[in-house]
Amino acid sequence: MRIGNTHADVYDRESDYWQDIEDAENAQLKAQKNSSKAATNGEHKKFKNDTGIVPQEDAK
Repeated sequence: MRIGNTHADVYDRESDYWQDIEDAENAQLKAQKNSSKAATNGEHKKFKNDTGIVPQEDAK
């Protein structure tokens, strides 16, 4: 019976933690890049969010 965590177990958890943070940062950067690209193309007002809801000012 093993009590506690091995160094490898702790390392794996920490690696997963930092990988999750890196993935989240990359997703945020990609979203910002896509958002600024849409704004520069004049498509910002046509943008629909992920729920498919059109902003009120565009719904007229």
